[in-house]
Amino acid sequence: MSLRDALIKAGVVSKKDIEREKVRKQHVKPSEHMQKDQLRIMCDACNKTAPDVERYQHRVGIIAGKQWLCLQCADQYQINDEVRQTAQSSHAKSGMFQRRYGRTKRMPTTK
Repeated sequence: MSLRDALIKAGVVSKKDIEREKVRKQHVKPSEHMQKDQLRIMCDACNKTAPDVERYQHRVGIIAGKQWLCLQCADQYQINDEVRQTAQSSHAKSGMFQRRYGRTKRMPTTK
């Protein structure tokens, strides 16, 4: 019996949790190994896929070290949009990216 099967049998983890972790590992790639045209869609804070993930250079202690955040997490943790580093999402590229917390930073769009 493998460790995975033993954990499932003991009820520590469920099969759904293991599958979710597999999907998360497939989507998360180190930012320095990413291709220029590849988009980041996995939020580091909530571990969900979202179409509006952007990189923030923030100093919020609760989510320290987590730079790739979705729009909802950036608003929830009250991160100022002035510290946003990217405009990779389709909403940001089309100029429709809008924050609920604070003022939305206008990023230069590249086509």
